[in-house]
Amino acid sequence: MSQSAELSVRQRAIVDQLQQHGFIATVDLAEEFGVSDMTIRRDAKRIAEAGHARVVHGGISPTHVSGHSAFFAARAREHAEGKRRIAAACIRLLSDRDVIVLDAGTTTYEIANSLPSSFLGTVITNSLPAVYRTRQLPAARTICLGGELLKDSQAFVGPMPIQSLQGLRASIAFIGISGVGEGGCYIEREYERDIKLAAMAAADRVVVVATHDKMARSALAHLAQFSEIDCLITDAAPPADIRRHLANAGTELIVASERQSRATNI
Repeated sequence: MSQSAELSVRQRAIVDQLQQHGFIATVDLAEEFGVSDMTIRRDAKRIAEAGHARVVHGGISPTHVSGHSAFFAARAREHAEGKRRIAAACIRLLSDRDVIVLDAGTTTYEIANSLPSSFLGTVITNSLPAVYRTRQLPAARTICLGGELLKDSQAFVGPMPIQSLQGLRASIAFIGISGVGEGGCYIEREYERDIKLAAMAAADRVVVVATHDKMARSALAHLAQFSEIDCLITDAAPPADIRRHLANAGTELIVASERQSRATNI
């Protein structure tokens, strides 16, 4: 018997709604089906176990979201649990009405995917998957920076997003990178450097996000010294030399734990 066949009638109805609408809040499902929040949470867990959805803060989201390329989807599955923990730590930095910049990438996309349905702020992004995700948030405002779309990374690049950022102001910019070494933060593609720097310049606070596999690793292009970022969030403690360089630069280090991640679930 398939996992889908093992779902109840109500659970299959929830899956159908997810495919049509994307994110659905727990409270809305409980009201629609006339059951308790706890019952919906159990339904959500079973649907997630069957591979049809992900349990996120405040509700459930479909596993596959429009706007993903095969390359992006494959990258998103790498170190997925670590990315979820990092995203949960990022959400704890936000207030309901913050204006945030989300850089393109799979770790920053997980931040978009973790935003609660109650988020009333603004998301500025050059990530197509993030745009698809944030359009499902009922009260949030989304600003897509536009530009030329890269098919593999689903990122908008070129002069247009950079020029757009120069006229905007955000409270926090979440920036994805490819490597963290003694010299600071590194990225794989030189042509993404200018838009990342523009995003950093547009924000009051710069938060770099990177899974543990990026530590003690360089990449093609140098992005920033540690002194140019306010915070690094990762899913495991970095090597001692990197921790020392972060401390010397006055850069905050947040290691997202599994326990903290569970606390943000519905």
